[in-house]
Amino acid sequence: MLKLYIGDKNYSSWSMRPWLVLKKAQLPFAEEMIRLCLPDTKEKLLQLCDAGTVPVLRVHDEIIPDSLAICQWAAKCVPNLWPTDSKDRDLAIGFCKQMQDDFADFREHAPMNLRRRTRTDLPSYALGAANRLAERWLELLSRHDGPFLFGNWSIADAFSTPYATRFVSYGVPRPVRADTYISELMADEDYLQWEMQGLSEDWRIERVDQL
Repeated sequence: MLKLYIGDKNYSSWSMRPWLVLKKAQLPFAEEMIRLCLPDTKEKLLQLCDAGTVPVLRVHDEIIPDSLAICQWAAKCVPNLWPTDSKDRDLAIGFCKQMQDDFADFREHAPMNLRRRTRTDLPSYALGAANRLAERWLELLSRHDGPFLFGNWSIADAFSTPYATRFVSYGVPRPVRADTYISELMADEDYLQWEMQGLSEDWRIERVDQL
């Protein structure tokens, strides 16, 4: 039995990624939400792992923290979660690491909030980060004929999906090809299940909603 610990579905972009990957892998798993930004949130998270963050995957007695580490574990079970071409696979892994380490200005000023639909005046440096991300998407999309970054859906697209929601939530300008890619990600049936559940959450994180 696998158990995935996640944060709020409306807000937790890091949790969305491995959830989508486990769904695509068709690996049965239970999930448990730990609501974020509550007085006891940190205590609950530290009971799971030393990092005190979600997501966390429990595999029997093993604990796997970190979105990419969880996805890497899933890919060992279901290899086609990465591109089949070895060069593309290395490129996809590097891209996922970039999604974690780069574009912090975009994440900070446009945190994931699936309910939000507004046009927000983001700082120029946050817009610059968003533009760099869109350019990276276009670069990868130009290498393949399929609708996703490496032709067929892969972990790289799971890592892109929370960013896609930010472009839509905050009305961030993007090229037409990037907008088409965003539409593909947000029309995915597994994403739509996550979104529906996120939209049904009847609580708010005020510091996020007020940005």
